[in-house]
Amino acid sequence: MKSRKSFFCLTIIFLLGVLFFIFVNKSAVSNFIILSEQKTEESLNTQNFYQDSFKCKTMELHIKHLKDDSGYESRLRELERLTKKYINNLKPFDTAIVKVPVVVHIVYNTPYQNISNARVQSQIDILNTDFRRLNSDTLNAPVPYKYLGADTRIEFVLAKRDPWGNPTIGITRTQTSVTMFTDESIKFTGQGGQDIWNRDKYLNIWLGNIQYYGAYTQLPGYSPKTDGAVMHYILFGTIGNTLSENAKGRVATHEIAHWFNLQHLWGISNCGNDYVDDTPTQFGPNYHCPAFPIITCNNGPYGDMFMNYMDGTSDDCRNMFTIGQKNRMNAALFTMRSELINSDGKIPVIGIPTTHFRSDKMSTNFGNSINFFDESGGIPTNWQWTFEAGIPALSNQKNPTIAYPNAGIYSVKLKVSNSYGTDSAIYTNYVKIIGANLSVFSIVYPPSITAIHTNSADTSKFIFKWNKSGVHLSVKYKWKVRKGGTPNEFSYYSDNNGFDTLLTVRKSFLDSLALKVEPNIDSVFCIWNVTSFNGSETSFNGSDSLKSQNELFFVLIRNVVGIKNVSSDTPDKFMLFPNYPNPFNQSSIIKFQCSMPGETSIRVYDIMSKEVAVLLNKYLKVGTYEVNFDASQLSSGVYFYRLTTVGYSDTKRMLLVK
Repeated sequence: MKSRKSFFCLTIIFLLGVLFFIFVNKSAVSNFIILSEQKTEESLNTQNFYQDSFKCKTMELHIKHLKDDSGYESRLRELERLTKKYINNLKPFDTAIVKVPVVVHIVYNTPYQNISNARVQSQIDILNTDFRRLNSDTLNAPVPYKYLGADTRIEFVLAKRDPWGNPTIGITRTQTSVTMFTDESIKFTGQGGQDIWNRDKYLNIWLGNIQYYGAYTQLPGYSPKTDGAVMHYILFGTIGNTLSENAKGRVATHEIAHWFNLQHLWGISNCGNDYVDDTPTQFGPNYHCPAFPIITCNNGPYGDMFMNYMDGTSDDCRNMFTIGQKNRMNAALFTMRSELINSDGKIPVIGIPTTHFRSDKMSTNFGNSINFFDESGGIPTNWQWTFEAGIPALSNQKNPTIAYPNAGIYSVKLKVSNSYGTDSAIYTNYVKIIGANLSVFSIVYPPSITAIHTNSADTSKFIFKWNKSGVHLSVKYKWKVRKGGTPNEFSYYSDNNGFDTLLTVRKSFLDSLALKVEPNIDSVFCIWNVTSFNGSETSFNGSDSLKSQNELFFVLIRNVVGIKNVSSDTPDKFMLFPNYPNPFNQSSIIKFQCSMPGETSIRVYDIMSKEVAVLLNKYLKVGTYEVNFDASQLSSGVYFYRLTTVGYSDTKRMLLVK
């Protein structure tokens, strides 16, 4: 009992302490929240909306429309009559391939929500792969259902012409004051969203911060002012999508299928009707990726078709539409949505170009090539590509092929022009080039713990060595050092611009390094290690970099050179005297006096204000001193020396002539 009371008291004290901390540090806590918002926004939304699995509000919206619009039900009955007629008259292989123009309306409140063009394009690519049954994971469908997988022969392309006849890339961006959309207001400019483009010519997709549900779509037959799909921005596309279960863009596949009149496999209610003959009836949505089979609603022996895009399972699990679903979607396309077939929204129009491009892949091994494709609006006639680390680095071709010899993450820029004007865009960190395999390696010299005596005039050399981490020529190294007990590292390329497994430095360099690591003492305990990586510093991520498996220690002992206590008499003031001789050839004496004890430094700078030497940096008593400046390693020119001590600073000029 006593221990329980003690635990209870400690808990109360802890909670009161937390509340007190928050109260007295309200500003600090607020600043922390603001600074952390962008980094945590996606994870917070993920926890709020998708802890279990993807949720779709489409059928709830459908039921609401039935209540709100008395003519909606009759239009649905007519669509169902047209659907049956279309399917009954359908002949094998007589469905043409139709390209549907898409406009993506990005409505953002924070910069993080304003997703990139490349991410939008990645989603369009996924739609085309899934609807054309070009996804490799269709082979994962259980054998009894695999033969039912179908190519819908529907493709998607970002619009090239807007409703007013102007060039476009099929993406609109609207900054809004709305922090979270809870209804259809995202579809109206006057309510903080973006007005629809003509639904008969475009598939409209709205992206924003959507409350509670991941996505919802309007089925055919309702109002032309709201016709389209709405999705939470974190679910859209694959670039930068870190969701655990919905990172492959299949939520959009699910929603766009609704737009072509597909319902969930369970219909509106448990064991309901989805109006497709070759999808078994099931009780309700499945989540995650269950084991086959799951028997519900007497649908044995094979059970629920949970690998179907119209279930609620994760992106890794869903991989197919059936033949019946394909026919139903094509029925909607060739009847109620037939104006899309000949829409001029997918036809480029001359005018000031709008830059947009894509590539056939965004990640490949070093030494391989990537194909780039211009998809700008406005019919450009000239192209100026810039490829960071690519070969060639520049190209004026419309669709160039670029080789990447070195690992790293690189940006791509395109500038397009025609007689009407010019436009450009840069996709930052667009391609990732994977480098050679790295092997575990160790640092070997000097032994731990080694004392290294340094001074600013010592030009002798010291060598740090380690084993190889890889045999390929792309592998490079960075030597890193920090003061013991601190996290901040100073890093330098190894010899030969990073390609050698050693670092050769002058002891004068180590002397200046000691000042950087710890400017207040003359003996510094240091820890060093090495990082290997592939080709470029930007590849310092994931499997493209590797830290040495051990760290070693050394001590830098600074010996201040050339300082002489001329007199211990107490001066009445601080003073920096002119150096002598001046001009000078190799060396010169700098004299100064200190009227108070304290930390004192003398540093030398060139004409560009770059520090070239630290002659003194230590605690001095009251007195008059001289410091010898050895300039034998410097070139002729004007230099400045500066005395800094307690409450006093002065700078003078000197001339080195060789």
